[in-house]
Amino acid sequence: GALGDKIYAGLFHPTAGPVNLYEARFASGKQRILAMAENLVCPWPGCKVPADRCQVHHLDAHKNGGQTNPSNLSTLCSYHNGVNDDGARARRREKSRGRMMRHRGQVKLVTPGGKLLGNTHDLSTMGAMDLI
Repeated sequence: GALGDKIYAGLFHPTAGPVNLYEARFASGKQRILAMAENLVCPWPGCKVPADRCQVHHLDAHKNGGQTNPSNLSTLCSYHNGVNDDGARARRREKSRGRMMRHRGQVKLVTPGGKLLGNTHDLSTMGAMDLI
């Protein structure tokens, strides 16, 4: 093939994360690749599911006004995407397990008590944001 047929490039802001310039409801293929490049495994603490088996997750829920842009997207395995608290648990009176958020450029879990936790898996420190 031609030079560049299999090369992907992404733009990452040092504290905001992946950068893109358009909006849609569902992540595009490019946005999915950026999310997988940022987190090589599900960023939930202790999870080992590789990014290519994860779902794309809105850090600020789309139903609550969160935009579909790379700085608001992350990968989460299907289980952790389901237990992430986007506000629906409080309405159903279920106990929250916390929610994912971006803190200083990294996707972290905010526990119900307000503690920030990151995944300590070996691959969790090899994503694009860690290389900046």
